[in-house]
Amino acid sequence: MPRIYKLSKAGLKLLYKIRHHRGHGIHSPFVFNLVTKVIEEKTPYHAYEDISFVLNKSQRHFKLDKYSRLYFRLANYFEVRQVLEIGSGSGVDTLCLTAPSASINCICVEPSEEKRAQAQKLYNNWDRNIKLYTDKDLPDLSEKVDCILLNLSSYTSFSFDISEYLLNISHEKTFIIVKGIRTNKHHQTLWKSIINIESRTAVLDLFNVGILFFDKQLYKWNYQISF
Repeated sequence: MPRIYKLSKAGLKLLYKIRHHRGHGIHSPFVFNLVTKVIEEKTPYHAYEDISFVLNKSQRHFKLDKYSRLYFRLANYFEVRQVLEIGSGSGVDTLCLTAPSASINCICVEPSEEKRAQAQKLYNNWDRNIKLYTDKDLPDLSEKVDCILLNLSSYTSFSFDISEYLLNISHEKTFIIVKGIRTNKHHQTLWKSIINIESRTAVLDLFNVGILFFDKQLYKWNYQISF
């Protein structure tokens, strides 16, 4: 019987680095363009400087990492207008999601009082329409949203089916970003339940972050992307 070897986390990351690098092996034009023009984009947008200025002004040691910059590029590329951020943390990702346009409306949910206070300081120096929910329960939204960012490191306690909730507030062009999908087994289980949403189509797995689409013009397929 052949022996099955279990890859370490470092080994899995290396495997992802050689999968679909620079769009190689991707036959979907949509996913290919997304990888080459957004995920692997290296352009130093002016928005990064604006965000960094606000972060420095807050006198906190916040860092604009590659994931935060990716969230900006995604919001910018898809021209989002309605955003829901679940587990908004200290507010860094919120700035990135709303940086593309002053017309973006963002609803943030953060159960931690300490993180909410830190985020509010950032929002006070950021000219965007941001509504910060302090309740642990997710808001009952009457309108669909264009982008959902779910940070599993900040929000994992759901008293209901999170997949059904996400589906009810999504339309065909909505995309969902799930952050921290491999932090632990609980996060992996939540991620698996989310990608089993019946109406979802393409899924991009960036190892630590997953992106989910509902566009009916796309094939229902999972892509492992180097990032």
